[in-house]
Amino acid sequence: MAEENVGATFGLEIMAARNNVYQGRAKQLIFTASDGGKVGILAKHQDFIGALGIGELQYETPDGEWHYYASSSGTISMANNRVLILTMTAEKPEEIDRRRAEDARDRALEAMRQKQSILEYRRTQASLARALSRLRVSEEHHFI
Repeated sequence: MAEENVGATFGLEIMAARNNVYQGRAKQLIFTASDGGKVGILAKHQDFIGALGIGELQYETPDGEWHYYASSSGTISMANNRVLILTMTAEKPEEIDRRRAEDARDRALEAMRQKQSILEYRRTQASLARALSRLRVSEEHHFI
């Protein structure tokens, strides 16, 4: 029976700059791609290397439990039924400081109203995306 369970799962390692977020088996993974779309991965997915976008990252462990994170951009690779995600940040809903995320959102919205260079505008867009992602994950998955 354990052999069947391993066959329906894949190795998953999520590493953030400050910590190793998760290392173990997963039944499925859903992440935000760099173009803003959602991508799902199941066991034995075709090998690939891609860009992780700012947004929600979620995976299901073999026991059926879902885990949710707000992640920054990064890279993702799948090879030999193993997924490796490298990202700067991955925060659980309960780790997110909502007030700080709301302040960051407000600052980014105000900055977008100002005249900016293209580089400043892109940075502001990324800041806004991070703040909105953190707020969305916190609202949807943080149950007290």
